[in-house]
Amino acid sequence: MNVFTLLELPKPSVGFSSIITTGPRTGEQLRKVARTDKDLDSASASRSGPTNGVTRIRISGEEFRPSVLPEPFYPIRHNISIILTPFKQPSLTESYEAISLRARYIVYVDGKGEGLYNVLKKELESCIKDNMLDVQEEWISFLGKLCDWFHSAVGLLQSLLSPLDQVYIPRTKGTQPIKALAYDIFNDRVFGHAGVSKKLQESLSTWADADRQGSVGERASRSSVAHLLNHLISHDVYFGSSGYEQYLLTSTGKYYANTFNHVLHDDPATFFDLAYDLIQAEAQRAEEVFPPASRQAIKEITMRALFILSEDQDSDGKWLDRLKWLATPETVKGYVNNDRVPTLGKMYQTFSTLSSIIASRSPLKVLSNAWKVHIHNITSGIVKASLTNTSAPDSEDKMVPNLLKFREQAEGILDVAFISKESNKRDGDFAQALSDGFISGFKTRRVKPAEMLAKYLDGMMRKGQAKFLESLSKSSSPDGDAVADAVTQNAQDTLFHHHLLRVLGLYRFSEDKDVFRTFYHRQLAKRLLLGRSASSDAEIAMLRMLKEQYDSEFDMGETMFKDLALSTEMMNEFRNHKLLNGTHHDTLDVRVLQRSAWPFDVSKKQILISNDMEQQLLTFTTFYHKKHGNRKLDWDHALGTMSLKTWFRPPGKDVVEKELSVSLYQGVILLMFQEKNKISFQEIREVQHSIDEDDLRRTLQSLACGKKKVLLKEPSGRDVHDGDTFLFNDKFVLSEEGKKAGYRVHVNSIQAKVSVKESVTTNRHIQEDRKHLLDAAIVRIMKSRKQLEYENLKSQTIEAVKRHFAPEVEEIKSRIESLVEQEYLERVAGQKAMFKYVA
Repeated sequence: MNVFTLLELPKPSVGFSSIITTGPRTGEQLRKVARTDKDLDSASASRSGPTNGVTRIRISGEEFRPSVLPEPFYPIRHNISIILTPFKQPSLTESYEAISLRARYIVYVDGKGEGLYNVLKKELESCIKDNMLDVQEEWISFLGKLCDWFHSAVGLLQSLLSPLDQVYIPRTKGTQPIKALAYDIFNDRVFGHAGVSKKLQESLSTWADADRQGSVGERASRSSVAHLLNHLISHDVYFGSSGYEQYLLTSTGKYYANTFNHVLHDDPATFFDLAYDLIQAEAQRAEEVFPPASRQAIKEITMRALFILSEDQDSDGKWLDRLKWLATPETVKGYVNNDRVPTLGKMYQTFSTLSSIIASRSPLKVLSNAWKVHIHNITSGIVKASLTNTSAPDSEDKMVPNLLKFREQAEGILDVAFISKESNKRDGDFAQALSDGFISGFKTRRVKPAEMLAKYLDGMMRKGQAKFLESLSKSSSPDGDAVADAVTQNAQDTLFHHHLLRVLGLYRFSEDKDVFRTFYHRQLAKRLLLGRSASSDAEIAMLRMLKEQYDSEFDMGETMFKDLALSTEMMNEFRNHKLLNGTHHDTLDVRVLQRSAWPFDVSKKQILISNDMEQQLLTFTTFYHKKHGNRKLDWDHALGTMSLKTWFRPPGKDVVEKELSVSLYQGVILLMFQEKNKISFQEIREVQHSIDEDDLRRTLQSLACGKKKVLLKEPSGRDVHDGDTFLFNDKFVLSEEGKKAGYRVHVNSIQAKVSVKESVTTNRHIQEDRKHLLDAAIVRIMKSRKQLEYENLKSQTIEAVKRHFAPEVEEIKSRIESLVEQEYLERVAGQKAMFKYVA
């Protein structure tokens, strides 16, 4: 037996006997002698006999067990039962230390850990009784309290019975730690009980519905539900396919699907606002109640129920019907027009989350398509404004400013509403949709947008930076406010360049590159010949930028500037020649141009000019032919300019001298008023019969109906009619425009602008050029391939001419038929859609 466990010595005096042994001490004896501490019992030491003797202690009698623990499990079983009594503060019969010592004795000394383990298991199984779960109070709160009590009791048992966890359980297979054993029994008796599980599910579902509806009835608080869910997690019955989380997710989805599938509003925007608020409320509820791992799942299942009609993503896309109903071009337009762009951003974020949920960008594609159609509709409306609104004659002139304004707005919407959370940048699909919307919008009125872009740039280059920015500040342009802030020259340079890039940004959307090139070429020529360009350096820089960054075919300007430089040299030689011949008149300035480099047809009719002007032209012709005898020189007065010294005699006022800067057409008409002060339209037409009648009417209109009315028209009006009469306006110097003007008065000429007739003629030439371009492309392709099927020929032709324009299929088909008729191509026998090249 173990001596140290004895609590008292036995009463019989024969319990110990002293045996005195004499003789020498051996090494073995020394090792077996029990030594007595002198300080502890010095008297006994003095009585033990000689110091050289050995004292042996023998313990005799039967094996002895202390009488204080006759049955080791009874006291500890009683205290375990007290601890496992629900909702009562344990009043134990022994201290925690005594219970812990008993457990240590049973496990360490007595070796009966199995018995103690079985006692614990039995008490755990009997502590949860069925009648205890039949309560009248609020079920969620009660179950939370029950879990609180049980967790506390198990924690205490773990502390008191720690020898089981430390010694017995690790050494014994098939046993569980105290906590695992207790939780398994609790789960089986409570959470695994069919009645309890059903009741708990119904309670949670009822609570959630009441909380969503804001019911004022008695129900558990959100904190109580959150507390219970944490207990469910600790008992490992919350997560998993059969856990309570799955039930809560399923019931949430059913709630929103059943509640809102048949309660749709006529207005998609109203429904989205309602659905978005419900999602936010559900997310807030999840934040307060559900564990972090469940919050996103709750939000996702809510969004699925509200926005996706079916879980089955079938091929015909019916599951996207609600999203398509919500995200329409009309919806997008409503958000934009009603200053609800942030709401459009909420829709984007919602659809983005849906795309993440189903691992497909289909929801975002629905919204991006609606955005693209919205851009298309607005762009199309702007470019077709003059066709639909015939009462606004200046609608075409407003096309480019309106397109710039709309694109600025659309770009702003991209930066507010369509920002990807992953990259924190514009969503690429929506940026591309904007570009596609502009391109398709431009196509609704082919040719015209490119033409108007060229005209707008013409206005910028004619006015120059200072005047253009001044006009911009007076307009409703998005850059108007910025102009006022651009005080320094560098700031103005930057603003002008920025606006120029915005205009050229629209040019990228046009597929009619040849139209833009043609009109820009013609207007550049007019600016250079009429002296209306603000800066030659700016013109050259513009051409370089167009060629390098926008259109590699933009190389027509180099020869034009070269011609002008050579003309300047020739005029210097001509003036020197006149000086040598004693002629001092220096009023003629001629531009000799190569016919192929300039986009004008020389008129065969010559206008009537004065004898002095005719003599000067003859002098130059003689000089030119001496230098270049083999060249033909034709005169084109359509783009000529002249200066007239004029005297205005207002009634009762002094004569005022002015110098008028006018076009040659304007000048020869004004010269007719030297002899007569009043001339009818019919007389003017008879004298200047060589001038095209449309040009004649527009010339008179510029003199009599513009801001600077050098002539007066009777009757007054905007248009020139056959019965109109014109008078020289001596009172011009008294008008507001006359007073503002200095000595030199520039009268705007109609030659600087593109007339309707000229526009039609230019477009007709463009269409003819396109036919030749298509013919050349088709022949070149067939010559290299020898034989080709129609579809391949069509696609390769489109690719070949795309740098110039985007041909219609009918145009290609027509040119192929034409080439067949001209015997460049022929159909392969028996294969109608196959063509071969005829060498």
